[in-house]
Amino acid sequence: MQKRIFTLVTLSVLLVLSACSTLTSTRAVSVSANQSWVLLPINNLSTTPRAGEKTNAMVETYLRSRGVASLQTYMIPEGLSLVSLLDTDKEIADAIEWGRANGIRYGVTGTIHEWHYKSGPDKEPAVGLSLKLIDLSNEQVIWQGTTAKTGWGYTNLSGVADKAVNKLLKQVRIN
Repeated sequence: MQKRIFTLVTLSVLLVLSACSTLTSTRAVSVSANQSWVLLPINNLSTTPRAGEKTNAMVETYLRSRGVASLQTYMIPEGLSLVSLLDTDKEIADAIEWGRANGIRYGVTGTIHEWHYKSGPDKEPAVGLSLKLIDLSNEQVIWQGTTAKTGWGYTNLSGVADKAVNKLLKQVRIN
């Protein structure tokens, strides 16, 4: 009887923990760390300012830690109008074109869907994001994934985001 109760408790805990995150992606891909990479702009649809830049910093750390040495960050040209800065599709298209013109092979971009602490008594952190890896030589998306993750009341937002980015990028095998 005690064994059955222990099994039920264990399964319940695993069910609760697995409900805290989701992941959907295309098939895992293998790419070369020896190619040149660029961090493209990330579209921030959350209500948190600069969540895209925070995510780019995490992506950069993970890529470098996995052997990507030639990694640049696309910088938005100075002197752009407010209208052009708010057109994220054009901004990403310009960044892809810049990468192609500079002979860069892979570009990473994405979208932040959620990045905040939930309202309520526990104020759990919640992150939802998508990333995609683009082969800039032909502008084909070779991998794409999305995840949503929440933490418990005692965890911080950047820790939850870090785990979400790591979980996504594990789908990209870097040789």
